[in-house]
Amino acid sequence: MNITIKATRYTLTPETEAIIEEKLAAPLRLLGEKGDGALLEIEIEEAPPEGRSSEPCRLVARLTVDNNVFHAEAVKPSPASAADRVRSELEAEIRRSRGRTRKLIRRGGAAIKRMLRFGR
Repeated sequence: MNITIKATRYTLTPETEAIIEEKLAAPLRLLGEKGDGALLEIEIEEAPPEGRSSEPCRLVARLTVDNNVFHAEAVKPSPASAADRVRSELEAEIRRSRGRTRKLIRRGGAAIKRMLRFGR
């Protein structure tokens, strides 16, 4: 698993970086064995000032696994709360994708079984 953090117009301290890495590494456990080859790109920046003066932190995460890209974004007052929101969005996207894959595999298997029964 590779994690890269990029800070734009934001001073990133080692403590903040450690908190973000710890929180955003959690969704990778849902990937199982595919998590070893995953690439997680995190970008943290100061939010644009248009009406969001109380929420100065914007966190964007992009997770790439086997040509699948999962994207999540959050604008919150602190980096820790933004990381929590991004983590929950990434976990939801991974679960949804995993459910779709399983459903398609089952549908394909059922179709093959129907075709094999056609001769009876």
